[in-house]
Amino acid sequence: MQSMRRRVRLAPSLVVVSLAVLGLTGSLGGCQRKEAETPELPVQTVSGFLEIAGVLDRRGEQGAVFEVSPETGDLVAFVFDPKSALGQRLLSQCVQNMPCLVEGVRARPLDSQAPATKVLSELGFSVSPSAWLGMIDAGDARVESALEEPEMQVKTRFGVVAVQEGDSSVVLNGQTVLPPQEESVRIVRHAPVGAEDVLLLQSGSGTACPAVLKVLVVSAQGVLVSPKFGSCSDRVFAVVEDKPNMAPKLSIRMLGFAGPFEPEEEQRKAAQKMVEFVYQQGALTRDGKPVPSQ
Repeated sequence: MQSMRRRVRLAPSLVVVSLAVLGLTGSLGGCQRKEAETPELPVQTVSGFLEIAGVLDRRGEQGAVFEVSPETGDLVAFVFDPKSALGQRLLSQCVQNMPCLVEGVRARPLDSQAPATKVLSELGFSVSPSAWLGMIDAGDARVESALEEPEMQVKTRFGVVAVQEGDSSVVLNGQTVLPPQEESVRIVRHAPVGAEDVLLLQSGSGTACPAVLKVLVVSAQGVLVSPKFGSCSDRVFAVVEDKPNMAPKLSIRMLGFAGPFEPEEEQRKAAQKMVEFVYQQGALTRDGKPVPSQ
């Protein structure tokens, strides 16, 4: 994994399990763990990597970073104590419910009798990871984007959506659905959401506003394009939430943002907050309120 700033490419399964990671479904009742054969297990560098990348979650007296293993595709929980020096550092450098990249991780496998594991079960982290690992030490951590690699064309269930070179207009099956744009546009997320295919389009204005988003929705009824929205941050996590007895939706989470000419303290405070937009059944909202047309 690269140590330079990059997009965290979460495996497709993480899009599903992250719903549970964020406390949206289920419980740990069915999670089975093996007894440790010896009371003391050796310190290990996880999977031979010096970095982990997953979703940060904290519940009461315990926290965890939930990562989909790049080797096996299994979900792994890296547990930490929020009150420890390590935990305080992770919480200050990453943001709840956002992708967190952590360098230099050392961890110890937790057995079923480990106090931290018992607490996690009681707190109800709503997942059943293949492995629970207690974090012993780690280097720097930071929030990263978890979008797909930017694309100019994607195939939906209703045809091909393509961004045109030159003017960044968008066409569906050759028919224009978004007129020419002033800035370059890329497709950074494509997800089936119920009967609709939802695409996230990103443009930007350099350091002043790195990322501006639009939602483009394709369905049997036609095409819907949202107004521009976003905090201006390019740290973005878009996840489909599909809970029983509720209409599916796309949750788009972004860090807050203060421009490069703002005081450094204001920039830091803004980047420690999360802004959430939700697309559901033709409506785009922020904090439950419609995003205004521009």
